[in-house]
Amino acid sequence: LKFLLLDLASRWAQPVFLQAMAAELETYAFNADISQLMSLIINAFYSNKEIFLRELISNASDAMDKIQYQATSSPEKLATNPDLRIRVEANREAGFVSVEDAGIGMTRDELISNLGTIAKSGTKAFMEAISVGADMSMIGQFGVGFYSSYLVAEKVIVVSKSNEDEQHIWESTAGGTFVVLKDETFEYGNLKRGTKVICHLKADQTEFLESDRLHDLILKHSAFVGFPIECYMERRKEEEKPGSEEKVVTVTRNWELVNKHKPVWMRQPSEVTHQEYADLYKWFANDWEDHLGVKHVIQTGNVDFKALLFCPRTAPKDMFDMGKMAERFSIRLYVRRVFIKEFNDLIPKWMGFIKGIVDSDDMPLNIGREKLQQNAILKHIKTSLQKNVFQLFNDLAKDPARYKIFQESFSQCLKLGVYEDNANRSSIIPLLRYYSSKSGDNLTSLDEYISRMKPGQRHILYITGRSKRDAAKSPYIEGLKQEGYEVLYMFDPVDEYAVQFMKEYQGNELMSCMNMEATRLLDRRTEDDVKAELIPVRRCIEAALAGKVRGVSLGKADGESVGRVLESQDGDLPTLELNFKHGLVRELAKRSDEDSETAHIAEFLLQAATLDGADQDDPRRDEAAEMTQNLIQRLSAGERDSGGEDLPPLGGPSPPAIEISNGASDKIKDMELLSCGRVVRIVKPDRSRRAMISFVDEDEGTIDVMYPKWGGGEEEEEGIKNKIVQKLLDFELAGGAAKDSGAQAFKDNFYKTACAVKEEGNSLFKLKDFEAAHERYTVGIEAFVKRPFAQGQQVLVICQNNGKPELVCTSVASRDAEGSCELRNGQEVPASALLPVLQELLPLETSLFMNRARCRQNLGMHLEAAQDLSAVVALWKACDRRMLEADPEMKEAEAKGLYTAEYLRARSRLTLGLIKQASLDVKDALARNPPMATVKQLRELKAEVQAAQEKHRQVNGPLAKELAKVAIFVRGGPKIS
Repeated sequence: LKFLLLDLASRWAQPVFLQAMAAELETYAFNADISQLMSLIINAFYSNKEIFLRELISNASDAMDKIQYQATSSPEKLATNPDLRIRVEANREAGFVSVEDAGIGMTRDELISNLGTIAKSGTKAFMEAISVGADMSMIGQFGVGFYSSYLVAEKVIVVSKSNEDEQHIWESTAGGTFVVLKDETFEYGNLKRGTKVICHLKADQTEFLESDRLHDLILKHSAFVGFPIECYMERRKEEEKPGSEEKVVTVTRNWELVNKHKPVWMRQPSEVTHQEYADLYKWFANDWEDHLGVKHVIQTGNVDFKALLFCPRTAPKDMFDMGKMAERFSIRLYVRRVFIKEFNDLIPKWMGFIKGIVDSDDMPLNIGREKLQQNAILKHIKTSLQKNVFQLFNDLAKDPARYKIFQESFSQCLKLGVYEDNANRSSIIPLLRYYSSKSGDNLTSLDEYISRMKPGQRHILYITGRSKRDAAKSPYIEGLKQEGYEVLYMFDPVDEYAVQFMKEYQGNELMSCMNMEATRLLDRRTEDDVKAELIPVRRCIEAALAGKVRGVSLGKADGESVGRVLESQDGDLPTLELNFKHGLVRELAKRSDEDSETAHIAEFLLQAATLDGADQDDPRRDEAAEMTQNLIQRLSAGERDSGGEDLPPLGGPSPPAIEISNGASDKIKDMELLSCGRVVRIVKPDRSRRAMISFVDEDEGTIDVMYPKWGGGEEEEEGIKNKIVQKLLDFELAGGAAKDSGAQAFKDNFYKTACAVKEEGNSLFKLKDFEAAHERYTVGIEAFVKRPFAQGQQVLVICQNNGKPELVCTSVASRDAEGSCELRNGQEVPASALLPVLQELLPLETSLFMNRARCRQNLGMHLEAAQDLSAVVALWKACDRRMLEADPEMKEAEAKGLYTAEYLRARSRLTLGLIKQASLDVKDALARNPPMATVKQLRELKAEVQAAQEKHRQVNGPLAKELAKVAIFVRGGPKIS
């Protein structure tokens, strides 16, 4: 009685107590275990007190799960409050935080039993777990999570309304007793159904009265709860008061949905879109980029769990900060979609860049212990996660483009794994990628390297260096490369550590080229080994000479002969026997099977072999020598100066055009789109083309078409889907601004017509109909070429300079009646061989050439494209300097025109094998200070040119040298060593 009086005196002025005085007051004592638990919680020195909100939200979610389950058989029970949501509110003035749900609710008797008098098995189990080192955060796992509210609250009030009873209130200050009474004032709201928990906070826990703090906690712990969670947010906005320096603070409050992200791991992988994965990854990984790859795991068996494992696109800046590496948490653990803990040891440290979510109902109650590896369930999950991370890596490896991004970001992590992860080393090594002496700009795996090893080779050769270029130029590998051995380039600082643990792979020992044993590999090959290495080139030559020889064999000829012809005894075709020790044959073996020069060299080998034993004055020697010289010139094309082949063919024939019969007739315009004889456009992702419909299959929804070809002829395509068929543009059906360069429209208004023709070409270019666009640009260009000019007109003409053709600017001195022009430089040429330089129209004239060059590049006509771009460069270089200084816009157009034309011409020249000229174009373009985006493109092209130069020196150079030796032999000259 004394205790009760003291308790009543301490609470006399409180609203709930005053309400209790008017109602039936019922006071109850807590069960002994619960009383002990609450004493433990109240007195515990535990810093992570924020978990109370997670536990209250979890209980609210469970309550709504129960009413949903009841509604499956009794829908009317849900109808009393169908709005299933959780609301969290902080009341700063009253000093409490409330969590309200629309769940099953509790009757008066359930409040008494569930919250105080009936002992729960989990109560004692939780206290036992705490005594042996479990974490307080695991309280919810034992079914007593409600009492965690006393970590932050000095008093807790529970208002609950069940479908089976009226609204009641439960209240306790955890002093060993609690009261239950009927709610008659509805101070905390009139609930339709559900429960509202009100936590009156301790004086030192006011941080939880901030709505932003609650919002963050919900996102951290309860973001994937299956019901909407709304938080009553307070937003403050400062605004300046008109006419005063004072600022007015405007406060707005409203309910905001917090858990917008869905737990997509609960669904089947086939049901989840890439965007859903990306949205979830960006949120929980705090990354602005999409993930590079994802592994969706659904594990069943002894342990059931679901997981998402994400691989980022880029590595964090502090990836190898050893201090942060130990603290980096990569896997988030959820139990029934409620966040429990982050781990940094469920996967090896070198995998720390992987971000993941694991959700399981089978997690152990003592999960908070430090020695997680001793727990069988966690050990099973850990093993499974590592296995699935490797599956994610292997999935990425199937896509070379994505895996190259992965290697650029995380190759050091893999190599660190080789160094420190003995258990998984055999799984990591196949994932490694390196540049090599044969891979060019692509990365190669050890498996790919082994597939290309020479017959009899038993070592994987590598060289270390400070950079790829440094490794590639190492003197230790020159001899090995010349003999066709592939060498891996290891220039990452981690490589030197990782390779110490890569003694062998697939039975092949890894060997540094700086090892003396590597140089001895060349001396250990037998003649059979050498012949085996030459089998691919023998087959290639045999295919190239099909119909001319019976076969190609490998033998050892005498002297300097590259081979000999063995006549057949039965009158059949002869056999070509190649000298397998000859330098030319060995160099030819290093070239790709698809090399276009191999067929020409095969012809030469047959010609040279016929000269074995021939007389010195045999006329066939001159023919073979000429063939040798042509081959050397072809192989040296990348290193020679311009030979004038990419200068515009002034005075030459016009480019071919495609004839589309009746394309502009009224009859065609009036026909239905899918009609035989109708000219249409076939639109495909990479290219569009005009075509005439030859057959319509209405049942299949397809058509057959005939594509007209340049220079005449047609090609047919069958079974084209109707959905990719489009009608021609209106101006095409109408004939365009000018049908040809001689149209009257050019005579009436040259500039307006030329601009219109250019815009027509641009419209067609956007449709990727490069042939049609090419024709429109050609009409404009020919109009410029045919434009009448008189004495004094500036022109471009091709002339010889030290035996080399060049495009130079001069002017017309005179012109006779027959169209022949005498130029200021002394040349006399026909007017058709001149390209006029019209200073005021240079932007228009050059843009026509530039755009036509783009069309030609897309059509694979790189020589013609380079010719157009040479015209652009020459036209801008002929521009009047005084005009450029007076007109900033023209000066800007000149700079842009030059660096763009030089970039595009370098692209075409590189494709044509004119590597030296491409290099000069890149150098000139970079010197013009282009914008950063163009600089980036030019630097990438520069790297391609340098790689092509290196390849030329490695392959074409030695081959040309061997051909030069053979040239002397076929002429009957002295032996060359």
